[in-house]
Amino acid sequence: MKYKRIYQKFNKSTLLLGPRGTGKSTYIESEIKPDLILNLLKSSTFKILLKDPSELENMIQHLKSGSIVFIDEVQKIPELLDEVHRLIESKKIHFVLTGSSARKLKKSGVNLMAGRAINKKFYPLTLKEIGSEKSIESIIFSGLLPSAVNLKSKDDVNDYLFSYVDLYLKEEIFQEGLSRNLSQFSEFIEIAGQYNGQIINYENIAKSIGVSGDTIKSWFKVLQDTLLGDYTEAYHLNLMKKETRHPKFYFFDHGISRAAEGLRTLESVSEKNGFYLENIILNELKVYREVNKKDFKIFFYNVPGIGDIDFVIETRRKTLSKPAEFILLNVKYSKNWNTQFNKLSNLILEKFEKNCLRSIGIYRGDQRLTYEKNEIYPINDFVKLIWSGKLF
Repeated sequence: MKYKRIYQKFNKSTLLLGPRGTGKSTYIESEIKPDLILNLLKSSTFKILLKDPSELENMIQHLKSGSIVFIDEVQKIPELLDEVHRLIESKKIHFVLTGSSARKLKKSGVNLMAGRAINKKFYPLTLKEIGSEKSIESIIFSGLLPSAVNLKSKDDVNDYLFSYVDLYLKEEIFQEGLSRNLSQFSEFIEIAGQYNGQIINYENIAKSIGVSGDTIKSWFKVLQDTLLGDYTEAYHLNLMKKETRHPKFYFFDHGISRAAEGLRTLESVSEKNGFYLENIILNELKVYREVNKKDFKIFFYNVPGIGDIDFVIETRRKTLSKPAEFILLNVKYSKNWNTQFNKLSNLILEKFEKNCLRSIGIYRGDQRLTYEKNEIYPINDFVKLIWSGKLF
């Protein structure tokens, strides 16, 4: 099935960044309908432009002013951005560029199109886009990449996800010169999958692989720069002395993190389901923020021995004249809401009555529930709440 993406159409030149497999190219070809497509994964096109990026002008010479040119995987030849910048001005051509590695673009120190093209991000499918076509249990297994969601058998899903990890996460990123030891880096990818949605301990990972903590930090930074994952920082309330200060790391897609860890089934590791559901909600939040041009920040809050809040959405930052405002989101894979889930949120609501705008729980049950000031939503109801625009 082809899913209708929720992104708004571009009306000017755009640099669209997102991991491979999220559907950037499909979206642009079907929705933007470019007049010319230049795919840098095609060897003949790549060789010509790599040898002489100025050849781009000859390739577009026949196009009229206002035409749209789509360059796919532009990070393979970052120098093209300078040519694009020039041609936007001189030829009045609209360019749509996609990339799956901000690292290569930044590393080359090239013009990132500031002032000439808008920068946008592209993510895996959302629950809003998938709708009722797939159960949450099916999505927990497949992840949110369009190709994986569309596959019918679990074996086919695994083949796709494991191939993605082997061919892209390990081989291609390794070829960037990240490490001289593919075995060590492959082990890191597996452990990073295990840490998905959890607080990162660099030194523990370093000891298990036999490298330095700084090396582990640099490897996570590469995953971040290649858009394969990102940190969620800890929120500081100073409510208790032992608040967590270290970040969590989430892969861009929980299906990829499952394959990175090497898990072909979920029956024996049911505790992973909760982390994967967090991944799904996090993706929904990020896409909503991108599409609606919101500027809220996403954190988490954790107190060892007490509990954690999966996401703290800071809707207003603290200034000299105003306190911060935030919303608590608690995500549980359970079909029944245990009132113990509200323990930490109740403490926060009591202490920060004016700052905490709402406390929301998300679970797999069917009923809307309310426990004092804690609003509990079934997953689909929460998705409707987000996209209604009434939450933030």
